[in-house]
Amino acid sequence: MRGGLKNEWDAPGFREDKYRISGAAVARTIAGIDADIICLTEVGPQEEIAILQELVAAEGVTYPHFEACDSNDPTGQYVAIFSKRPLDNVLRKIPGREFYDKELDDPDSEDDTGVTKGMHVTFEVAGQTVHLYAVHLASERGGHEQDAQRIAQASIIRRHYLQHLNRGEHVIVCGDLNDRRGQPTLRRIRGRDDLWGDLVQTGNAEYFPEEESGTRWTYQFRGERNQIDHILPSWSVRQACKRFKTSTVPVTETFEGLLASDHRALVVEFCFED
Repeated sequence: MRGGLKNEWDAPGFREDKYRISGAAVARTIAGIDADIICLTEVGPQEEIAILQELVAAEGVTYPHFEACDSNDPTGQYVAIFSKRPLDNVLRKIPGREFYDKELDDPDSEDDTGVTKGMHVTFEVAGQTVHLYAVHLASERGGHEQDAQRIAQASIIRRHYLQHLNRGEHVIVCGDLNDRRGQPTLRRIRGRDDLWGDLVQTGNAEYFPEEESGTRWTYQFRGERNQIDHILPSWSVRQACKRFKTSTVPVTETFEGLLASDHRALVVEFCFED
């Protein structure tokens, strides 16, 4: 931005006022879902999340607990969690580095990555602790290089949650993973290509009501519909619950002709045994 337009955006309170207006559509969408815990991707920093929390409360749904990750992503995007339950052991950045090959036929192209948008918290349900990871992995629009980076980021998350999984503790990984069911990123983050326990793919048809079997997509790009947003619980969660039920929620709220989100929300209902 240049000149007068930049001065207008930099004026005190201007950005917040704009955010409140556009955020109202997002708030109505969140309130309409009314989940106990909501993981948000492609959002602003902690101070903007606090404004969004106020806007959701104005729609009649209160999330007294919220956290945003520490992001060093060049897009300036963050991951956040809204919760009706207290959030404990908040880790705003998932530590670790992983090497990956930007070019398969050039060893000198090796690079490394961290998880730029991800966080870990715990919460209690039915007297049990659940470890929740909210993440947003590298885009799939950058070709092989970003595909490899995304798999490397999945490896970091897998390594971090294994400490909890191997102790028999409940784990849920969720967010925009920018890849589809069965693809290498999903296989890596679920544990399908190593020796330890796997995470459950709640996007599979068995977890959707039969009448909704054709709605298992969360993002449309150039006319192609795919599920790139995922909620992946450990098998211990599956055993502790009476049932799973998965659905997607179309986003209909708009601001200035644009949808509040270009993703459909993915919702999983976990019914824990008391």
